[in-house]
Amino acid sequence: MEALEVKNVKCGGCADAIKNGLSELEGVDVKNIDIPTGRLEFESKGLTPLSTIKKKLDSLGYPVK
Repeated sequence: MEALEVKNVKCGGCADAIKNGLSELEGVDVKNIDIPTGRLEFESKGLTPLSTIKKKLDSLGYPVK
């Protein structure tokens, strides 16, 4: 399992937006998003590079801290 801390996570809607956005990337499975801390836990089967995941988060409005 991998983890990143992302900015701008304020509510369940934010968490849903992240889950839905990252589900578009091949092999990425979001396991948990802690709203107070912005900690995103996910599994990546190595099909999508971490740099692509970070770019997707940024495009969604949730850049990595």
